[in-house]
Amino acid sequence: MYIDKKLHIPLYRQVERVLEEKIKSDEWPIGHQLPTEQELADLFDVSTITVKRAIIELVNKGYLYRQRGKGTFVSRPIKEQNLNVFFSLTTEDEKHPHRLVSFSVGRADREITNKLGIENDMKVIKIKRLKIEGNEPMALEYTYLPYDKCCGLTPDDINNELIYNILKKKFRIALGRAKLFIKPYIATDEKATLLQVEPGSPVFEWERFTYTKQEEVIEYSKFYVRQDKEAYYTEVYF
Repeated sequence: MYIDKKLHIPLYRQVERVLEEKIKSDEWPIGHQLPTEQELADLFDVSTITVKRAIIELVNKGYLYRQRGKGTFVSRPIKEQNLNVFFSLTTEDEKHPHRLVSFSVGRADREITNKLGIENDMKVIKIKRLKIEGNEPMALEYTYLPYDKCCGLTPDDINNELIYNILKKKFRIALGRAKLFIKPYIATDEKATLLQVEPGSPVFEWERFTYTKQEEVIEYSKFYVRQDKEAYYTEVYF
């Protein structure tokens, strides 16, 4: 592995280009584990700080992903996902791999009750789960449902099933519309651990409100979505 220290190109950028070429040429296939940062630093004759920055750039571009305690690996190509399809209220009857992290019923804090538009002493169903694709976590989902509207929901009901499908099929709720807010977020320790990214990694935070035909909030969710696995887009027709 060779870089030219005489060039007016930052060393980390040169390292990044060499590693990227190894990935693009399939010399390092999907799932390949990279040498350690120290080993790469020795190979390039640069500091580990330079190597670390190059790797971070490739992680942000979706070429690599890091697993705490295991190392750095070559990612699958970034998948394009249409937001209009992803959040459609008319989903098909298909399975959607999820792993349940926690399920409970109880009183929520004031922020959640305000989001749902319910009284502070009313109970809610709290769901935390991971969206899984290719045995990797893609998104961490926190969902809150008013207990009086979804009484009888069990952990088995949400196993590999979309919340929308459950609301429609099990509780016969007529969904009207959903409103989505997207903003950047820095993953904290718990979220980073569950998503298998480094603490401090940038992710998307999606905040979703789902309304019934009667304009009542029936579901409030927050999603923390990895930026290194999927690219999201929407289309406008004229």
